[in-house]
Amino acid sequence: MTRADPLMNRYALLFAAAVLSLPGCDSQVSNRLEWDFDGIVHGFASVPNSEVDVRRLVDNALVSRRSVMFIDVDWAITEIYHRRYAEFLVAYHTQHPNDSLMFHFVDCSSVSQDYGPLREIPGWQQLMVDAGTAMIHGNGEIAWIENGRVLHVQSIRAFNTASELVEFTETLMPTSRGH
Repeated sequence: MTRADPLMNRYALLFAAAVLSLPGCDSQVSNRLEWDFDGIVHGFASVPNSEVDVRRLVDNALVSRRSVMFIDVDWAITEIYHRRYAEFLVAYHTQHPNDSLMFHFVDCSSVSQDYGPLREIPGWQQLMVDAGTAMIHGNGEIAWIENGRVLHVQSIRAFNTASELVEFTETLMPTSRGH
């Protein structure tokens, strides 16, 4: 596996930095935080989306010990779920401020013909076989990745709230695994 790409680290950390630099951010009093969700969602639009960029973002997610990746495509109406993903990111880090879970937003529009960078993730093909279908349906899928292997892929629309996403993530990838 390759080392994390510094440029892609910048984009992966863009969201954490945006969240942590918001006015009123005080990690000691997380229940009083006011988040600029529109700013976070707006930041998703600046994520590079060439095939090379997608591959770098996916590689960066793979070298993270634990990561969650939102998969966006321009041919579907996934934009309605961008805010829920931003809420999920904030809710998770509010509840687990010292956790190393990385959040990635990957615009796969440029690779939507065969999703090569996604299909190459260890475990992805097996999930397709088990499901009997492709994993990307344009519903704003989320992939949970641990130690370079995809554990689960599911549409964000299956979760009604950010709290449900946090709970699912805690169950799938408990923070007690030494993180």
